[in-house]
Amino acid sequence: MQALKISLDEVKSGLMCADNIQAAAEALREDGVVLLPGVIDVDHIDCLGQKMLDDVDSVEQTNGISNNWQGVRPPPFHPYLFSDIVFNEMAIAVTHHIMGDGVILDSYGANTAFSGDEQQGVHADTHQLWPNLDRIPPPHCIVVNVPLLDVDQSNGATKVWLGTHQDTRIQPDNRRPTEEMIAEWDAKRPAEYVFSKRGDLILRDMRVWHCGMPNHTDTPRPMLAMIHRCEWESQWGFEAQKGTEDFFQHPILQTSVVYVDAPIDYLQQGHSRPLAN
Repeated sequence: MQALKISLDEVKSGLMCADNIQAAAEALREDGVVLLPGVIDVDHIDCLGQKMLDDVDSVEQTNGISNNWQGVRPPPFHPYLFSDIVFNEMAIAVTHHIMGDGVILDSYGANTAFSGDEQQGVHADTHQLWPNLDRIPPPHCIVVNVPLLDVDQSNGATKVWLGTHQDTRIQPDNRRPTEEMIAEWDAKRPAEYVFSKRGDLILRDMRVWHCGMPNHTDTPRPMLAMIHRCEWESQWGFEAQKGTEDFFQHPILQTSVVYVDAPIDYLQQGHSRPLAN
């Protein structure tokens, strides 16, 4: 997996140079995954990360976790919304370069590797829209992952099969490759782990085969997942608390956000709802 070399000037300005935008686009075209190291303020990561770890603990003690790879969602209200996370200009520059005008932020969610989790099944998050073409089209949706803790093989680094976004055998009704398909890819290009540090950002073509790995530590490993999607594709939508309308405005990256009355119960699975007074 390629990790770009981001300069200090780029980090300070938040703007990626043209060469790095092109390099990120090439990495996504060839591998389907690219890492942008150190592009987010670590203080912002730690603030949000501690809040989400507290939320995980609260949910585990009260209701339990019904989907351990989804975990809890990030709080969609201030003071836990940070522009360099949700609207990271480098990530937007890359996805806009690849997918053109009309890119939409269609998810502000997370997945969590809990202590003692088993390996997740290998899967792709989406399929080829036109599986019978001779040339694979560009991605129609890219997930922006932001680790909230340092991630290595001990606490659930994602395992990826680079290049599998070019495989046309994943179908809309079955996004799980067979054992034979996985073995075929391992023989020509063995799977890799996505190791990352707080402040890093990962872009992944959602057609890439991947799986969550076990967390052998005592601390849950939350990671943000934000989907940048072409405007012509069906949208999921996500909820945020009323009063954040200004935050979710961006000149390039549109959103499918729906605003919910404050205070918002964002911790329940599925859709949010206003908390009772």
